[in-house]
Amino acid sequence: MTKLISDALDGNATLPQRMELWMHITLCGMCRRFRSNALAIRRKVRETGSELIEVPGAGAERADASLSRDARKRIAAAMKKFTTPGR
Repeated sequence: MTKLISDALDGNATLPQRMELWMHITLCGMCRRFRSNALAIRRKVRETGSELIEVPGAGAERADASLSRDARKRIAAAMKKFTTPGR
């Protein structure tokens, strides 16, 4: 069931799967908690994802020395795409 919860949060579950999940979650407290925790982790990643790119320190200088500006921009764009709502 945890795989189905993850798939649904990623937008990769079919309508019948989402209906099955909804019915299951209404009865299963452990799966409700898992879904809630997964949503909290997703929110935190979205909140801190851009900060990790923008905030210098913690080895950022070393990364800057080995990555071109273009590469850093591509990585930032990929992270932003991955962490946008609705994914």
